[in-house]
Order: sequence, then structure tokens, then C-alpha cells
Amino acid sequence: MLLCGVLAVSALAGCGGSGGNAQEQNGEKPAAKQEAVAEQTEENAGEPAAGDGEVIEVTCVLQLNPEISLENNPVLQKIEEETGVRLIVEAPPSNSFSDRVKILVGTGDMPDFFAFGADVFATQWAEEGLLLDVTDLIGDYPNLSSNISAEQYGDTKLLDDGRIYGIPRPNSYDKHGFLINKKWLDAVGMDAPKTVEEFVEVCRAFTTQDPDGNGVDDTYGASFGAQQSSLDSGIWHLNNDFLSTAYHISAWHHGMPDADGSFTLRPLKSKYYDYVTLVRDLYTEGIIDREFITHKAEEHIEKFAQGRVGIVGASGKNFTTNVLEKYSLNPDDYLYCAPLVLEESQDPVYVMPPSNWMAYFINAESDKVDAVLRVLDWANSEEGFITMQLGLEGKHYNSYDIETRAIDRTEEQTEAVRKVTSNMFAFANAYQNQEVLMGGSTPVMIEKWQKEAGAADEVTKECFTPFVKMLDKIAVEFPDDAQAVNNMEVRYVTGEAELEELKDVIENDYAPKTADILKEFQDYMAKNPVRFE
Repeated sequence: MLLCGVLAVSALAGCGGSGGNAQEQNGEKPAAKQEAVAEQTEENAGEPAAGDGEVIEVTCVLQLNPEISLENNPVLQKIEEETGVRLIVEAPPSNSFSDRVKILVGTGDMPDFFAFGADVFATQWAEEGLLLDVTDLIGDYPNLSSNISAEQYGDTKLLDDGRIYGIPRPNSYDKHGFLINKKWLDAVGMDAPKTVEEFVEVCRAFTTQDPDGNGVDDTYGASFGAQQSSLDSGIWHLNNDFLSTAYHISAWHHGMPDADGSFTLRPLKSKYYDYVTLVRDLYTEGIIDREFITHKAEEHIEKFAQGRVGIVGASGKNFTTNVLEKYSLNPDDYLYCAPLVLEESQDPVYVMPPSNWMAYFINAESDKVDAVLRVLDWANSEEGFITMQLGLEGKHYNSYDIETRAIDRTEEQTEAVRKVTSNMFAFANAYQNQEVLMGGSTPVMIEKWQKEAGAADEVTKECFTPFVKMLDKIAVEFPDDAQAVNNMEVRYVTGEAELEELKDVIENDYAPKTADILKEFQDYMAKNPVRFE
């Protein structure tokens, strides 16, 4: 028996030394990888695998934070324990991640699945038959349906056939209202505005009545975000949606219907000229921060934090963390409010486009499809979502309440979890449309977020829209015309051009050239209607 064992080991060693490439081609793991797997199996010897106990190895390419260690990673071990799938992860550096995936796909050396954006490259790969069509498989994995909406799956309908070629990584839906300085409201004796008319009056008071009491004329009513790209003028920003949605216009989320329920391009909407004229009037009177036209990044938020402006647009999901906590502001001095309306009888509106952060594409030639989908399904469950976002209870946090999104953990635990997982590692960045941690880092801040965001939600209508990627063609096919509109918008707002000049550019140049894209947009929206809640 001993002699037979020695001979068998010798024979296997000889095969391993000379046949590594052949093993790879036949779907087997070469000797080096087998040894690594054996070591990991010994580490997990006491943890039973899911199902019948068989462990299936699945290769993947993921974009991870550089500080994450994959060796003996407890999150990977938990995935194996719960699903029976051992992930063999390749994590290229972030600055070369995209190129690495393209090389693997282009050379036919694709892993079983990989993370990537649902972009033109993914579309090309779907056309070439390299990506698995998962349309008829999703229904067998309940969490892939319950935690990822039909609108979110629209992101991975890469071709015109309506089929689904990837599993989106769901992100939380966002909502955009505004923050207002309560101390300034008290100083001028006014309430937070609900209508556009009231907003103008508050801006005027904040600008002219010395709300900070320093005796200097150095305050403005509001400041806007702007200048997000070279093809975007200085009046469009998601932080401005608290005002523009009153005119049925969202800065970037173009699926918002017009006042009559129809769909058209932003410069062609029925209240477009009313909105840009309002901004022009505010600018001319000097009751908003005129520098917003050239803003970049978060200059408008910084001015709000510095007490130079009294109103600024803010995200309903993270105004506490991204503004109040980031700039160490006293939460009692500020109030989060719902978007504005034109008439008191109207409901404020949040525009809710589907929110994803990349997607996971499965190799059409993989024989591990069920294993891949099991992992992604578990990651979209409550247990999987918490584990991949926060690590293991008792080790990386003491307790967590998913209802309130509040966590109890030490600084040491917070530091420890950064080495094992993150929202870049997690296969779902939202569970039931919310991030894993929301509201702030203290009970006081979380309570404020729950109260004020909840109050805004109660009075606000949510407009869920599909992806409208075809509108991206405008900037690609007609960059000069798009830029001409944007430039004229800025010139009109700042008083350098008249309304007729803006209308001429839009109606005589922009509209005729974009007519085919508009028709495609309208046909798409007819098949993928918005829904209100």
C-alpha cells in the first residue's frame, strides 16, 4: 500500500510538472492553484459547504480597494460557507482595471464572471455572444428579483432585443431637496419656503437683511452647483433639482415627464424658458451667488458651510453625512426640506432614475453559471448584503439594525473591516433601495435624518424612470450644437444674450438635428413608462 501511494504521488507530480497548460485549457486548475486551494480548504475544514458539501471554484475579476487582503479573507470564507462556492479573485489595480478586463475578454481568457460598466464595450461583447443572456435564469434566484428592480435591469439590456446580459450592482435611489439655515430664517422672521415664489422671497431676505448679523453686506440667498462636464452649462446640477423639478425638469435625469405627461428633450420642455428666465432674474437681482456659473466640485456646499449662503440643494439620503458632519455643522441650525413647487396645491417630486454601480457579466462559455448566480443571489439577500458591506458580527461590528441603518462598532473594528471588504467589494450597494449605513455617525444625527428626510418623503411624489441612454447620443453626434445651447444658456442667465437668441439656437439648430433621437426617446418611454409612488 505504501509503495502504491508513493508511485501514485510520483505520477501525479510528473503530470503536474509537464501538463500545466493543458490543464488550464481543459478547465482544470494547474498545480500551483491546486496547492493554494488545498491550503484554503484546510483553513475552512470546520465549515461545512452549502448543498451537498461539494465546493465549486469560480474565477472572477473584481475592482477592489487596494487595502483589502484576499488571503484567508473572512468574507470570502463566509461566501463559501453559505453558497458552496469558492471565489478565485483577481483584483487588478484600479487605474488598470478596465484595461485588464478588456485584455481578458479580447484574448478569450475570460473568468467565469467579472465586474464592468454597462457601457459600449459591454454592448460590443454582448453583440459578439461573449456575455451570457440571463433573462430566463433570474427568476430562479429570488433575491435577484426582489432586490434589483426592473428599471435597474434596464441598464444591462445592452441590445435591442430586450434581453438581459448582466446582473446590475444595485445602488440606492437618491432624492434631492434642499438645506436651509434655520438661524437665518429666525433672523428674518420667515418660514422655510415651499413654493418657488416663497423661495425667491427668502433669497431676497437672506441677501438684504443681514441674517448673520455681522453688519456687512456679504450674504446670498442660495448657491447652486454647476460645471460638471465640458458639455454641461453652469445651470444644471442634481443639487439644483429642488428648484428645477417644479418646472418638470431634472438636471441630468431626463426621464422626468413634462407638465402634460409627454416626453421631450430638456430645452424643448414647456416650462424650460420659464426656468432659465427665473435663474436669470435671480442672477440679475443679485439674490443668489453669481459665482455658481463657474463652480466646480462642491464650492456651493462649502459656501453654505461657511455661512455665506442660506440655501443649497442637498441629497435626501446623505445630507447629514455629506454636509452637516463633513463640515462639522450644528445639526440644530439647519433643516432639510422637500423640493419646491409652483403652486401650493401641487406635490413636490423626487426624480428616481434607476441607480446602479457597474454590473456583473457572466462568461457565455462558463460551466459555472449556477454557482455564479448563487453567489450574486446570496449577496443581494439581507445576510449577504450586511456581510459583504460590514464584515462579520462580533468581529467587525457589535450590532447592526437594518431598519434604522445604525451600527455599533469600535474604531478598531472600523479599521479592521477596511482590510476585508468595502462597498466596492460588495455585490450589492443597496438593500431595499437603501445603503448599509445612512443618516450619520451619531444617534443625534441619525434621528435628525430620519425625522427630516421622512417628513420630506411623506409629502413628496416619487417619479421612477427607466434608463434613457439614447440621449447620450446628442453630445456624441452633435457636440457643437449641444455646446452652443449650453453656451447660450450661460450668456442668457448672465444677461449677455437675449431670450430670442437662445430660442433661435434651440429651435432652428438644436431641435431639427436631434429630432430622430427625440423620436427614439419618445418611443422608448412609451414602452417603458415612468411610475409614480
